[in-house]
Amino acid sequence: MKMRQRENHMKNRFLKIVLPVGSFILILLTLSISLKLELPAPGGSYTVGRTVFRWTDTSRPEVLTEDPNDFREVMALIWYPAELGTGTKTRYFHGLATVSKALIQSGEVSWWEVFGLRFIRSEIPLDVKPLQDQNPFPVVLLSPGNGTNIEFYASLASEIASHGYIVVGINHPHDVPAVELSNGEVAAYDASQWLLDANAHQTYTAERIKVRTADVLFVLDQLEITNSDVNSPFAGILDLDSVAVAGHSLGGITASDACKANSRFQACVNFDGLLNGGPFSTDASAIPPGQPFLFITKESQLHPRLIESFESTSESYWVVIHGASHDSFTDGPLLQPTLLPIPSQADRIMSLTQKYTLAFLDQTLKGQSSSLLTKMVDQEDVSVKIYPSR
Repeated sequence: MKMRQRENHMKNRFLKIVLPVGSFILILLTLSISLKLELPAPGGSYTVGRTVFRWTDTSRPEVLTEDPNDFREVMALIWYPAELGTGTKTRYFHGLATVSKALIQSGEVSWWEVFGLRFIRSEIPLDVKPLQDQNPFPVVLLSPGNGTNIEFYASLASEIASHGYIVVGINHPHDVPAVELSNGEVAAYDASQWLLDANAHQTYTAERIKVRTADVLFVLDQLEITNSDVNSPFAGILDLDSVAVAGHSLGGITASDACKANSRFQACVNFDGLLNGGPFSTDASAIPPGQPFLFITKESQLHPRLIESFESTSESYWVVIHGASHDSFTDGPLLQPTLLPIPSQADRIMSLTQKYTLAFLDQTLKGQSSSLLTKMVDQEDVSVKIYPSR
């Protein structure tokens, strides 16, 4: 009897201690998740809007479909300075219902992640009237990583736009998990690439980067048409003499190749894209672009051959965000629930990425020098190397 009473006493004591602690943790987790249902608001002085364009390049057949009459189409998601009080409130991933099945089938986005996307709010309204400022806005084209929709770069893109830029994100059909085309069909991700052996996949990747680069150049041409179209709400507000191209992962290599392919780009940015030619190319023997180049990465060491490539540039920066992962340059880590409702490491990494990206764009497109890029830095959270060495 005494033994049973002792066991009941210990059990009651255990419950008195554990249940309040468990309830407290549950409350914190619930609060944290609820706060993570929305990305941080952009910090610049401009209100940001977004809209979608779909353009078809009738000069290029779509090589990844069986229909010989299919032409290459790209979807552009544009973030831009906007007027207050216009547009439509919508969720983080606009058009999710149309592409959700293909997102899951791609194998790049899990079913529970797709399910969670429907609950994520966005403070960036859709189809807001673009702001007619005294001067047109510099333009940044943004290419995503392989198997990553451009929608997942909203934090980076909207922050840049809030500082007076027009950011044109490109969804490359069949290279991202799912894209709705102009005819209402959904272009699915080419997952068959992962059945190739290493050499064949390397060749495949090089060919897809050529297609992506052609997409970027085509979008730049379409922006020129849009900018001169008096019936377009974007008429005259794009400064196409001040254009940069940026990208993450394979999109970063695409940005480098686009810079080399067209001198209209004034600068290029690569977020953690590395292949045989380092951040510059799929080809180990390829030379870097002639334009100013920013490489923001998690990699604190590179092959000496790549250091020589950096030294050969006219102006380039290698910025290492310590503690970053390959996905840190997307919204993914920002949307992960955390136990405490306080800024996380993901927030810190994205903030540094935004800060150094804006410093580079301000310097190269707006002519505003930044103290962040004037000297070598080796700190706990970030390292900066400048080339040619000074």
